Amino acid sequence: MSIAAPFLQVAEWLSEPSALLARDGQLLAVNRSAAEQLGIPPGELTTGQSLAEWLEIQPDAWQTTLQQWARTRAPIPALLHFRHSTNAPMAARFRGGVYLTRSPERPAILMVQWQPQQAEKSLFLQLNERIDALHREMEQRRIAQAEQLRLESKMQQAQKLESLGVLAGGVAHDFNNLLTSILGYTDLARTAAGRNSPVRRFLDDAIQGIRRAAELTQQMLAYSGKGKFVIQPVRLSTLVEEMSRLLEVSITKKCVLKFDFLPNLPTCEGDPSQLRQVIMNLIINAAEAIGDRSGVISITTGVMMCDRAYLSEVYLDDDLAEGMYVYVEVADTGSGMDETTRQRIFEPFFTTKFTGRGLGLAAVLGIVRGHRGAIKVYSELNRGTTFKVLFPASQQPEQIDEYPNQDLELWGGSGTILLVDDEESIRALVQQMLTLMGFDVLVAADGLKAVEQFRAHADSIRLVLLDMTMPRMDGEETFRELRRIRPNVRAILSSGYNEQTATSRFAGKGLAGFIQKPYTLEQLTSEIRRVMESPEST
Repeated sequence: MSIAAPFLQVAEWLSEPSALLARDGQLLAVNRSAAEQLGIPPGELTTGQSLAEWLEIQPDAWQTTLQQWARTRAPIPALLHFRHSTNAPMAARFRGGVYLTRSPERPAILMVQWQPQQAEKSLFLQLNERIDALHREMEQRRIAQAEQLRLESKMQQAQKLESLGVLAGGVAHDFNNLLTSILGYTDLARTAAGRNSPVRRFLDDAIQGIRRAAELTQQMLAYSGKGKFVIQPVRLSTLVEEMSRLLEVSITKKCVLKFDFLPNLPTCEGDPSQLRQVIMNLIINAAEAIGDRSGVISITTGVMMCDRAYLSEVYLDDDLAEGMYVYVEVADTGSGMDETTRQRIFEPFFTTKFTGRGLGLAAVLGIVRGHRGAIKVYSELNRGTTFKVLFPASQQPEQIDEYPNQDLELWGGSGTILLVDDEESIRALVQQMLTLMGFDVLVAADGLKAVEQFRAHADSIRLVLLDMTMPRMDGEETFRELRRIRPNVRAILSSGYNEQTATSRFAGKGLAGFIQKPYTLEQLTSEIRRVMESPEST
C-alpha cells in the first residue's frame, strides 16, 4: 500500500505546507497548502517532480541535505529558499521526520513541513537594491535641481519684468508730458487756423494720432502696475472701424486689410484703449508673419455660443462660463507656425526671428486675461495663422468716447489761477491757454513753491491747477497743505494716469475736478468752466 494516500488524508487537514518525499527528493505527495504556498494550482504540482525544482539552491546542496536527513533519520533544521511560480524569492524553515519502509527495495521516506520565513537577501540582491536606492536619490536630486533652476529663472524673469516695469512707468510719465505740449500747441494752431483753413484737416489728423499715442502711455502705465482698466461697454466693430486708418498706416503696403463686421454686434465690457492695443498688436504680428511678401490680413467681428467643449481648447480657460461671446478675429496669409512654436507664442520675449517675432502677444494675453476673455489660435505652417479673441457678451449699450466740440466759441473766465507743474514746457503751454480764457496766472514749479504762492495770494486765487507727480512735494501733499491754509480751496488735479487711479488717493478730501494729460484747450476749458460754475463748497 502506498503511504501517499494516508499521508494526504492527514496532510490535507494541516494548514502548514507539507510534502512527502523520497530519499532522492522526488515528490510522493503534497497537500493543498504547499501548492498554494508555491503559487501553483494543486493539479499542476504532480508526483514524480523533485522539490529541488522549486528551491533556489544548487542541486548538490539539496542532495547533501537529503542525505543528512536520511542518515540522521530526522530533517536537520535548515533555511531553504523556495522559488514562487512568479519567480519571487521566499524562504521556509523545514521540520518533520524520516520514515523507513519495511521493504529493502523501497527507499526511506521523508515527511517534511515548512514555515514561510523572511528571506535573507543575497549580497547581489542587497547591491541591486542599493543601486536602485542610489538611482532614486539621484533622480530626486536631479528633479530638485531642475526645480531650483526653474525657480531661479522665474525669479530672474520677474526681476527683469519689474525693471522693465519701472522703466515703462518713467517713460510713460515723461512721454505724457511731451504729448501734452505737442497736443496743446497743435490744438492752439488748429484754433488759430480757423475752421475753413486748408491745414485744418491735417491738424485734426495730428490730434487724433496724438490721442492714440497717449493711449500707448496708458499701456506702459498698466504694464508698470500703475494704471488700471477703465471698464465700459465697447462694441468691437466700432472700435476696429475707428482704428482702420491707423491700422493701414501701421503695416507695409504689401499687406491688404479686409474688414468684415457683424451688424448690430453686442457689446462687451472692456477698456477701449486696452482693446485697441490687442487689435494693434495682432495686426502688427500678422504683418510680420507675412513679411516682405504680398498677403492679406482679414479682420472679422462676430458673436458665438461657447460651450464647455469649445472653452476647454482655448488659451486662458480659467473656469470661463459658458454663454455668448463676442469676438474679433485676425487672420493672415503669412508663414504660419508649427506646433512647437504655437505652444510658445505667448511667452515673454519669445521670438521666431525671421518668420515673425510674435511682437506684443504676451501683452495681448495679459490684457485678455484681465478682461476674463479667451484666445483661440489656428495655424498651419506656410499657410497662415488666425487669432480669435473672445470676450463675454454684454447687454449694456455702447458708450462712445466724446471729445468737446472744438468749434464752440472759447469760454471766458476771470480771476487768478495758480498753475503748478514741474515741467517747464507744460507751464508755458497751459499758461497761454489760461490767458486765452481770460485768467491771470501764477505759476509754481513744485509743491513747495505752490504753497508759498498760495499763502501769499490765498484771497485772490480762485482755482489751483495741480500736477500730481512732482519732486520735493507731490500733488497729494501739496493739496493737503493748501487746505490747511484755506479749507475751501478749489483744485483740479492733472495727471497722465486715468481718473480712477489718480484720484483714488484724494477720495473724500474735497478735490474739485480732474483732467488727464494730454489735453486740448477745449478739454481744459470745459473742466475749468464746470468747476467754476458749480456751487462753492464751504
